[in-house]
Amino acid sequence: MRSTTTPKDHPLDINGIEVAVRCWGPEDGIPVLALHGWLDNAASFERLAPLLDGCFVVAPDLVGHGRSDHRRHDSGYYLWEHAEDMLSVTESLGMRQFHVLAHGMGSGVASLLAAMTSAIASMTFLDGMGAPFTVAEHDRVQHLARAYRLKRMVQRTQMQGFNEPDVQRFDDLDSALAQRRERLDTDLSQEAARLLALRDLLQLNDGYCWRHDPRLVLPEPMPLTEPEACDLLSQIRCPLYLMFGRQGAFTGEAFGRREAALPPQAKVSWHPGGHHFHLDAPDRALVDQLLRILARHEGGVLQRLVNE
Repeated sequence: MRSTTTPKDHPLDINGIEVAVRCWGPEDGIPVLALHGWLDNAASFERLAPLLDGCFVVAPDLVGHGRSDHRRHDSGYYLWEHAEDMLSVTESLGMRQFHVLAHGMGSGVASLLAAMTSAIASMTFLDGMGAPFTVAEHDRVQHLARAYRLKRMVQRTQMQGFNEPDVQRFDDLDSALAQRRERLDTDLSQEAARLLALRDLLQLNDGYCWRHDPRLVLPEPMPLTEPEACDLLSQIRCPLYLMFGRQGAFTGEAFGRREAALPPQAKVSWHPGGHHFHLDAPDRALVDQLLRILARHEGGVLQRLVNE
């Protein structure tokens, strides 16, 4: 399918941190906040967002990702911090009511965002089911200790990639793409991986390096427990839609582990493709389903477009 809208990029100052935002569509369109997954960036919606006619799609690079600033070295990366940032983004853009489209880890950010605001008109998860990284309740202290030891080890040994002079470098773009696919999604197409990588690479005289904060690969010292993640899911009050790739991250037991936590209004559908099915090959059926969801909970111009 062809994209019909040219994206626009602009930075936002969120509490002293510059957040890079990529937008598609008319500013007076249906407001949609698009949240990408772990180690991805706003380019996750590069193929889908332009197809959402009548919508104003706002896709920030989460802090530490893509072209957004990194957090200070005495800070970490927690889902609730990302959620606070995204609430500030919507307030800065004057989005009094908005829809959420969240992929992977973005659905964890979205589940926290739902607890922070009543401004969400509808929420759609793309191969996501809330917080992706959790810890068992009985293992929380041990996990904290392990995470702290790893952080200190990195600081002491100056592990490659954690200090500017030793940033991991790639001789060519293909090498960077190969690492991206291996780390995130081996089923990701070369073209889709290229879209994500180009927004997350700096070109140097002798090659390329990643823009994102290498600390993102470290475990959160205090992640949510599985019961907490399920509790957040169960308390989502807005209309909730979950769309999964048939070869994605939630085939088999992975879906069953959280199915009971879904709120009664949740609706589930399955689509061709893997974890990044929305980026690899967004088909007409997916686009039409998303437009129907937005129309159902928005009305107005988009409703007329769908009816036509």
